Amino acid sequence: MRPWSAQSISGRLTALVVFVSGIALLLAYVSYLAYDYSSLRSHLIESIDSQANLIGINSETALLFDDQQAAETTLSALRGAPAILSAEIFAADKTPFARYTRKGADAGRPIVPMLPPGKTSASWIQDGTLLVGHAITSNGKRIGTVYILAETRDVVHNAMRFGLFSAVILIVCFIIALLATTVMRGSIIRPLENLAATAGIISRKKDYSVRAPVPHRRDEMAFLAQSFNEMLDEIEQSRAVLEQKVAERTAELSVANRELEAFSYTVAHDLRGPLQQVSNIAFLLKVNAPEREQDPLLDKLSAATMKMSSIIEDLLNLSQSASTPLQHVSVDLSAIARSFLDSLAQGNDRKVETIVADGCSALADKGLITVALENLLRNAWKYSSRKDPARIEFGCRNQGEETVFFVKDNGAGFDNKNADRLFRPFQRLHSQVDFPGTGIGLATVQRIIARHGGRVWATGEVDKGAEFCFTLPQIKFEANQNCTPSA
Repeated sequence: MRPWSAQSISGRLTALVVFVSGIALLLAYVSYLAYDYSSLRSHLIESIDSQANLIGINSETALLFDDQQAAETTLSALRGAPAILSAEIFAADKTPFARYTRKGADAGRPIVPMLPPGKTSASWIQDGTLLVGHAITSNGKRIGTVYILAETRDVVHNAMRFGLFSAVILIVCFIIALLATTVMRGSIIRPLENLAATAGIISRKKDYSVRAPVPHRRDEMAFLAQSFNEMLDEIEQSRAVLEQKVAERTAELSVANRELEAFSYTVAHDLRGPLQQVSNIAFLLKVNAPEREQDPLLDKLSAATMKMSSIIEDLLNLSQSASTPLQHVSVDLSAIARSFLDSLAQGNDRKVETIVADGCSALADKGLITVALENLLRNAWKYSSRKDPARIEFGCRNQGEETVFFVKDNGAGFDNKNADRLFRPFQRLHSQVDFPGTGIGLATVQRIIARHGGRVWATGEVDKGAEFCFTLPQIKFEANQNCTPSA
């Protein structure tokens, strides 16, 4: 059975009506039963007292003339009352005068005079019997007392018969109340069920055009259904306006992004020619004017043109990462990482330990993911330049339902509290003097990974290295065959 809190409103309403009706009918039944029993008992007492009074009147002469036989004859008239067990007349001095005992009753059961002085009648009920005492008077003087002992079995029997009859009426009334509740419940609960069904459809299908049926009557349920539909009208209108505004804003942003990307690409592309001319002029000045070969201004000019060229290249990569259409293919990231690290090591006398795991593959755009991975490896190579020996590792690992790729180094590292700044354009955590750079590479990585539907994050510790992680669409692999490191 479901707990009370989990039942429907219909079930709880039915249970409430059944409970209240049952309690009310039960209280009425108990009250009427108690009233009937009390009435029957009072009627019995009045009946026996009347008979005792009649016996007393008829026994007055017998007591005055001490005629015991006449008194017993008067008592024998009680044979017609089967509920009476015995009767006895006592004289004024409380001595037994005459006695009657019903045939078959306990003849040895004594009656003890208990009527207090000054009272004309009294009754006592004990052990299923009723004892009634009535004074016998003559000329206002008490000359004796008559006592009648009767059974109360008929009272109990009649009360039980009335109780059984009342129980049948109670059950019939309860069934009628339950049927009436079932009929009335539909008119109350059905509008609520319709509202709940309408709300469920809206929640599942997000269809705000659905409306709840409005009952054809003027009550709170009709008002509730009407108000609910009016609220849906307002939501639908607001949603339509909001969708239109979102569409307009999205279109504006798309146009602005395309214009910005086109502008960035055009600026970066058009700057290449003049910058290359400046670089060539500086080179020619050094070659054709030997006296200027050690000129610091020419050295600064050459360094500046190289830095500007690097910035332009990074800007072009950043622009292409957002505008180039994706072509997902299976890409062997291990091969890309190994080839790039080998190219960095050529002609370099640094002691660098490189570890690349085998079998790290993903579904990605090969051109863009190559740019992203090379940026991460180039950073690892740069920021580990002050370590001897340096250590750079690329690999992948299963983490829940996805594969995480990582580039790890033992270089300068960073403070984790600044990790959120790493992937913003032109944000740097190290000085230009210590580690030159444009501050665009990691922003390009973040944009490329996001376009693939993945995530990128970083953890590090100052002077103890850093680990950059990212996720991509996964290719299932066996852990004992792939993602195994190789030096």
